[in-house]
Amino acid sequence: MSNSKSKGGIRLGLAWLVLFLAILLPFWFMAAGLGYKYGLWDLGTALSTMTVNWGPKLAMGIGGAGIVLTVLGLIKAPRVKIVILSLAAILIAGLVLGRMQGFRMNAQSVPPIHDIQTDWSDPIQFSDEMMELREGANPVLDAPTFGSGDNERLVSEAQAEAYPEIRSLILRAPADVTYSAAYSTLDEMGMEIVTANEEAGVLEATYTSTWYGFKDDVAVRIRPQGEGSQVDVRSVSRVGRSDLGANAARISAILESLSSKLDVADMPS
Repeated sequence: MSNSKSKGGIRLGLAWLVLFLAILLPFWFMAAGLGYKYGLWDLGTALSTMTVNWGPKLAMGIGGAGIVLTVLGLIKAPRVKIVILSLAAILIAGLVLGRMQGFRMNAQSVPPIHDIQTDWSDPIQFSDEMMELREGANPVLDAPTFGSGDNERLVSEAQAEAYPEIRSLILRAPADVTYSAAYSTLDEMGMEIVTANEEAGVLEATYTSTWYGFKDDVAVRIRPQGEGSQVDVRSVSRVGRSDLGANAARISAILESLSSKLDVADMPS
């Protein structure tokens, strides 16, 4: 009896089990994404079922078990190890739930769009080669809309409200210098260059996300502007309704990189 009491008995074993399950929680979400990336299941299973549906339930279940074991550890000796293990499990589960809540809040704070570009008055057109790679993906339109009925809106209008900083960049550098800087920027950002047409001043590349393998296609257009050059960028997701702000962030990163490498002349109003 005293030996069992000193070791914590079944309570200690359960505390270790709950902590082990808590440690596995992040790997559950990683497995959801990687399983989709490598074709083990479809996007609905990975995102809707495993991540959005089961994920929070698993985290809450583990957190709840941790709370129960913490209480049991406090009311009966031995206490310290059981309480520490249980609190660690609660902490991990809480961090997972907090992270998921952050994703939900982010999704609610941005419009449900997945096509972003700097100049909707003169849309960048993807090449035939890029469009072949996008076969079966989200369409690339000159004036896309989202919503339906009375709630239908132009993507360009929603983008202007949500991301007013996304606009053409005017640089003092000539087009050929800007083109070289843009090429190196896309390469530095880990994108796969698809086409590089310096004569037309257009670069196309694809970004692939780490876990889910989501592919977003990017086009950079450089045109002479007086003695300098004008840069426009378009970034479009292949799948999904909302990009959670990823395409706007990518375009901002490209423009910021070019601004740091070359002198900015002006930003058109």
